[in-house]
Amino acid sequence: MFTPRREDGSVPLDVLAEHAQWLLSTGVDGLVVGGATGEYSFATESEFRSVVSAVAKEAGGQRFIAGIGGPEVHQCIRQGQFAAEAGARALLLATPHFFRYTQQDILAYVQAIASEVSAPILLYHLPQFSNGYATETSLQLISPKTQIAGIKDSSGSLDTLRALTQRGTASISRIVGNDSALVPARHEDLCDGVISGVAAALPELILYLFRTSLDADPDRYASASALLEEVILQLNRFPVPWGLKWIAEHRGLGPFGSPVPLSPERRAEAIEIGVWLEQFWQRASSSLPQGSFSVAGSIAGR
Repeated sequence: MFTPRREDGSVPLDVLAEHAQWLLSTGVDGLVVGGATGEYSFATESEFRSVVSAVAKEAGGQRFIAGIGGPEVHQCIRQGQFAAEAGARALLLATPHFFRYTQQDILAYVQAIASEVSAPILLYHLPQFSNGYATETSLQLISPKTQIAGIKDSSGSLDTLRALTQRGTASISRIVGNDSALVPARHEDLCDGVISGVAAALPELILYLFRTSLDADPDRYASASALLEEVILQLNRFPVPWGLKWIAEHRGLGPFGSPVPLSPERRAEAIEIGVWLEQFWQRASSSLPQGSFSVAGSIAGR
């Protein structure tokens, strides 16, 4: 999920709640807050607690996961304890960002947090923005005998997912966290789930690509895969998650705002995304099964 922002930087919890309600209405299994799509590095601890509480109220029944990554261990522990008490099904644990650490430092960091929180932990491999987890570190940490239950791999690489699969996957969660890796991971049978930034704005496309049998209609699946590649190509022009927020706003799901002001050039690009989306929508509606994009919040229903 996004963390919406007003112009003064505050978080409009009503927008957050409405977005949560809409996402759940599309048929997703659950919600994730505090990831890169939620711009977690900007959030204060107070904002984290407000966002978790608001989404817990909408999702309930352990239908949400909370990212607790941060620059230092004590904040992560506090956020993990709060999210667990709020009912989080699991915690996403990114490594510290900005400063560079060794993998032994990362091991100590994870072990210190795991000893203080009660919910299962998914390692959050996000090397684009943080130190990341080497494959060997992930294999060392993830075990059905501990609370390190699996990994959300947002690197775009399949190396760690392959290594986990080769080792055996009983009671281990292999989660694709980079949308560009979803279809390749499915073809190799390397994932048990997907936590998707694209799904914050276009959940129907991700639901189709994750839940549809690869053999049911190969031509249609290939068309859907091409649509996702087109979306990613658009998104790669912008900082995460600006493009996704603009798509969601053009669908009538926002406003979601930004913690960083937009230049006139970026505002023009946000309008261009809307023009592209109209054309994309027509192709998606004709390529995917009838009704795939008919839920509330569609372009036609703005």
